[in-house]
Amino acid sequence: MANKSGLDNLLKSVLSVGNAEQNFAYPPHVFSNHVNIVTSFVLDNLAIIYPKYADAVLPFIGKKLIPVTDGYVQLPDDYRNLLGAPSIQVKNGKDCNDPVVIDTASEFKTAKLKAGCQSVPIVIVDKGQWDDRTTSTYAYPKIDSPIGMFDSGKRIKVCPYDIARVEVMYVKKEKIYRYGYITQPDDTYIYDAATSVETEWEEPAFELLFKGIFALYSAWSRDNTIIEYSTILNKAGLF
Repeated sequence: MANKSGLDNLLKSVLSVGNAEQNFAYPPHVFSNHVNIVTSFVLDNLAIIYPKYADAVLPFIGKKLIPVTDGYVQLPDDYRNLLGAPSIQVKNGKDCNDPVVIDTASEFKTAKLKAGCQSVPIVIVDKGQWDDRTTSTYAYPKIDSPIGMFDSGKRIKVCPYDIARVEVMYVKKEKIYRYGYITQPDDTYIYDAATSVETEWEEPAFELLFKGIFALYSAWSRDNTIIEYSTILNKAGLF
């Protein structure tokens, strides 16, 4: 079944509303560039307003339980944006994520499976707040009130020191999309799946993608030198 948010359908939808033929009036490389720009813009905004439009961002959601090493959580290689707050599992003031060995052949299994564990968010702070909290005699972070701070190298520094594991929900990096095509004798072109890098988007994201791409196409068709993409997309009213 064709993907409504796939490259071929997006292009045909934009050209149909723009009353344009599928020819080099909208070059495939320009269309591909617009799709990539809109994708980046949409993902950034979906991360900010999550869980609104949760069904649209679903193909990009990752979730991992990450061990804390020397006070740091190393974010996954495919990490792009944070969704909500990282969290730990706490019971009676203790970290439920302390690992226990099931047997020599298995990986660690966390004690959060035990009844009574509650999810506690790690509040992300800036360096000033971090310094204030970690030197405070009365507001020092505890297991039931942890804090975190983004660090270089895609890491989150967490406090208190005895947090064992952190659960992170995040937006995964997108691919760089490419509309592959075959040129016809009349100089029109048709979609070529074999040379395309297709989107990960699914149907719930169609309206957002269409509005964004059409806004850029409309601006580009009037003035090919326009580069204020963010202004155009904000004016398109996607969010």
